Order: sequence, then structure tokens, then C-alpha cells
Amino acid sequence: MNAVRLCRLLVGALAGAVALGEIPVPAAQGAQAPASSPHLVVILVVDQMRADYVTRYGHQWTKGLRRLLDTAAVYPLAQYPYADTVTCAGHATISTGTFPAVHGLIGNEWYDRGERRSVTCTAEASESVPFGGRTGSEHHGPTRLKALTFTDELHRQLARPPTVVTLSLKARSSIMLAGRPTPSTYAVWLEDDGTWATSTAYTTTPWPIVDEYAGNHPISQDYGREWTRALPASSYVFSDWAEGERTPVEFPHPLVSRSGEPNSEFATLWKRSPQSDRYLGQLGQHLVRELRMGQEPGTDVLGVSFSALDLVGHEYGPYSHEVQDILIHLDETVGVLLNTLDQVVGRDRYVVALSSDHGVAPIPEQDTPAGDGTRRLSLRDFRTVINEAVGTFVGPGPHVVSQSGPNVYLAPGVLSQVMATPGAREAIARVLQEQQGIARVFWADELESSVPTNNALLRAARLSYVPGRSGDLMVMYAPYWMARAAGTTHGTPHSYDQRVPLLFAGAGIKPGRYLVPATPADIAPTLAHLVGITLARVEGQVLTTALK
Repeated sequence: MNAVRLCRLLVGALAGAVALGEIPVPAAQGAQAPASSPHLVVILVVDQMRADYVTRYGHQWTKGLRRLLDTAAVYPLAQYPYADTVTCAGHATISTGTFPAVHGLIGNEWYDRGERRSVTCTAEASESVPFGGRTGSEHHGPTRLKALTFTDELHRQLARPPTVVTLSLKARSSIMLAGRPTPSTYAVWLEDDGTWATSTAYTTTPWPIVDEYAGNHPISQDYGREWTRALPASSYVFSDWAEGERTPVEFPHPLVSRSGEPNSEFATLWKRSPQSDRYLGQLGQHLVRELRMGQEPGTDVLGVSFSALDLVGHEYGPYSHEVQDILIHLDETVGVLLNTLDQVVGRDRYVVALSSDHGVAPIPEQDTPAGDGTRRLSLRDFRTVINEAVGTFVGPGPHVVSQSGPNVYLAPGVLSQVMATPGAREAIARVLQEQQGIARVFWADELESSVPTNNALLRAARLSYVPGRSGDLMVMYAPYWMARAAGTTHGTPHSYDQRVPLLFAGAGIKPGRYLVPATPADIAPTLAHLVGITLARVEGQVLTTALK
């Protein structure tokens, strides 16, 4: 091997190790952002926002969302190219510019073979650090993330460490936008019982600025309110209630519990209402002011992931008045946030990127042709089919130890037995693919292979595959089928789950509507270009059409 080739191989190996966080990256010495860089980067993620909501419901928006759409570089063809389109994977893709096969977060949870149990994407030993005098109980942190984030790189490459604030109802959303802990990183989320919290991964004591706000603004102050429509009923399309909605209750929706107390039941209803998005917007404005974000030399980052649309969408579906109303209220919330940033930071001194982590399927009962069944799969029944099909070749089971999203995990040694038995893998796959609602089944070696393929489902599955974390089998559902007993969900490689809004607005951005291929993985490299840093490894691209 000649010296030039050896040098190239060593450089490539080093870059890969840095991207995976195996080698610490020291902070740059004296590096400065370009003088024209935005002083504040704002990343807004609207959880479960389908791309077609913009064209279907956008006429109902008159404030913040409308302002962004009218002044932004908009990419209507944006979509995720991978298979398991869920929250954790989407947020990690947005923050790192890579897909799950690289950043490692294949889903919201998966089966950990070493621990012999299912784990969430943020599960770690860190303790809860609650705010507002409450008691925390959850354990979250970023240790399972394998790639460096945009914020990680800002900390390493700019002379002044950025102030990074990320907010969401969901720990996995806030943490993925925040990246790794630093003294100037504030990652905040809401625990299941309604407690605002962070974790010892980020701080050992509550940040006073958040602690005081949470104490003075408990979510219980909204107890007894009603969620009512923002507009007259005639302004909404489709019907107020339709078959298959998980909670068949029409407007208004009272924010009360059966016990009469602001307990966890109330917290669930509150999160599933416009009040939760409004709270996140107000908390974000408060922290921007108090931390003087965007007002010092350098670049700060505000990330807000609005979760209410996802919680409502699962229950009521994409055609519901509830989904439309959440977006109408969010339009107002974003408008107030942008107005505050105009005043505090300066309209020409910040840039906004807005996208979503995934879309959602229609509720099957509302979108099923006559005679096509319910389009709902029973995971228990499907597991029985897998056990029987595998048992034909390796003996009595059970052989399936866990199922998580599209991933099927077999008992230790079973996969090698199947692979060693002539004809077994083909026969098992054939049986599974004959089941109603199953489009394709892929074995682990097909997913690990680098042999080019023209199969779109296989390409998507490979981008969601991580050796050691993913299943021995990956199951692709047929379009509009789901393993959920009521309501609706997402997590497939089909367009209604993959296609999401993508836009940039503000400092350095050239408004327009660009009908070119794009993906949320383009957010991190595009923002990195604007602030003058280089990401260690990306699979997205700089969207040059958006730049002035």
C-alpha cells in the first residue's frame, strides 16, 4: 500500500471515529463565526406534521406559520428516506445531518440484547433534576446517540461557547436537539406526571432561571380550562368526529380529571391541547430574554419541539378538527415567539429552520375501501405466525423475544440456525409476506449488505438498520396498515410518514419555493454553512438554493 493511500485511509478512519464520538474533539482556539452569521439559530420541530398539512390547512393560518411560509425558502418535496419514521430518529436526523444507520437511534425504543430488555433511545443512569419544587422520577440522557450534533460542533468550533436551549414535552425531542452536555446547554422536558425536568446528564442542580419559571407557572394553573376552537366550526374541513377516533369526544375538551385534581390524568389532557405548545413558546421567550440569547458575539441556539400535534394526531387522526385547531393555535404561538425574537434579537439577526420528525397515516376506519378489512395488525397474532414459521426449521419455540416497531428479535442462536438451514430463510420470509398487511420482510444480512439495490423498501430499511441494535428481521408493513388497536400512528417507509415540511427563514436566507429533493438531514449542514462551521460527518447537504 503506498503512502498516499495509507494516509487517506487513516484520515477517513479518524473522521469516522470523531463522528461516532469515540474520540473527543477539543474546542477550537480563537475560531470566530463569520461577521454575517446569524446571532441566533432557531430550530422549530412540529411533531407529526405531514407535508400536506401546509396545502390542506395552511389557509387557516394568519400569524407565525403563515409568516414563515410567506418569507421562507420552502422545500415541498422534503422527506425522510429511511424506514422507521418516529420521533427520536427524526430529531436525531435533524440535529446531526445523518440517518439512523449512522446516528444510531433506530427508534423511540428497541430491544437491548445485552440488557435483555427494551430500552428507550434516551435511557441511561442519569437522575431526574426537577424544576418548580416538584419530584422527578425519570432517567434520560444522550449517551445512546452515536453522531455529533450541530450544537456539539458549535461548542467545539466557536470561540465563545454558544448558549443552547432546547424545550419539548418529550425528553427524546429536547435531548436530540440539545446534543451532549456543556455548562451552557439547557435541555428541558416534561415528565409523564407533569413535572418539568432535566437530568444529571446536564446539571446536578436545577437551573434557577428555569426553576423559578416552573414554580411561578405550574401547568396546574390551566386546570378547569376548556380547549375550544380558535375559529368558527365552519372554518374547518371534514367532520368534527369520525369513526375510529380513539377519544370520540367533540369540542369543547375540558382540561379536568375524574378526581377533580390536577393529577397525571390532567397532565395527559393538558399535553394533548394547545396549552402545552403555548407554554413551550412562552418558556422559550423567557429564556431568550433572561439568557440574552442572540445578543452577544457568536451564535446561540434555541430549539423548540412542539409535541401537541403528535399527541392529538394519534388520537384523532390527520383529518380531525382537533389536528386543524392545534395548528391554528400553533400558528399564533409561533407568531408571538417570532415577534419576541424580532424585538430582543433583531429580525435580521436570527435564522429559523422548521420541519417535522415524521408524518402520520390516516385512521384506517376512515380510509379503508370496502372489503379491505380493518388494516390493523395484531402483533400477538403475527408473533405466533413468526414462531410457527421459524419452528418448522429449528424446532419448538417460542423464538421471538421482542418486537419493536419493524424490528423482530429472535432468541440467541436462532438466526444462525435459520441461516445454516438450506431454504429456511426463503420459506420463512414467504410465509410472513403472505400475511395480510405485510409488504416485505428483510433478514439482517440483507440489511448489512452494501450491495446496491433497486428495491426502495430495502434501501429505506438499510438506512434504519444498526448492527447490534436492530432486529434479526425487519418487517415492512403494507401501505395504510398498522399495529395499533385504535387511533393512528406512523413509523413506515411510506410517503404519508416520510414527507414533512422543510423551510428556512431569516438571516442569510433567500425566500422561494424550491421543487428539488431535500430531507431534514439537510438542516444541520445548511445551518453549519450559515454560521461558518464544518460538521464531522453528514449525509444531508447544504441547500444552496436557500442561501442569499
